[in-house]
Amino acid sequence: MNELKKVYDVLTQLYSKEGYKAGEYIIKSESPSSSQISHGSDGEIEIDFTDNAPVVKVKKIFTIHITVLGITLKRDGGVIKLHRFPDISFDYDNDLPMSIPSEYFEQPETD
Repeated sequence: MNELKKVYDVLTQLYSKEGYKAGEYIIKSESPSSSQISHGSDGEIEIDFTDNAPVVKVKKIFTIHITVLGITLKRDGGVIKLHRFPDISFDYDNDLPMSIPSEYFEQPETD
């Protein structure tokens, strides 16, 4: 169940206004998008984006936006798979949300 929470936390941040921060990189995606999630042989979780893929924003001297093909989540960190660029390894931030922000739930209509 802890692995599912890790995937949920990363995906929740990925679709938020701020995006998911992996080290010095920020990954954001617009909804809706399609992905395949699978469990690897070494315990890693693979998220492969099949439609409307997220974009990683890299700021060095100037800012570039690169399409994200997928994310691999391992026990101690992960790997961002990029289109036509080298993959990026990252460690998990300690500030992943422990609870789900209310903004991700539909609010009931009041009469």
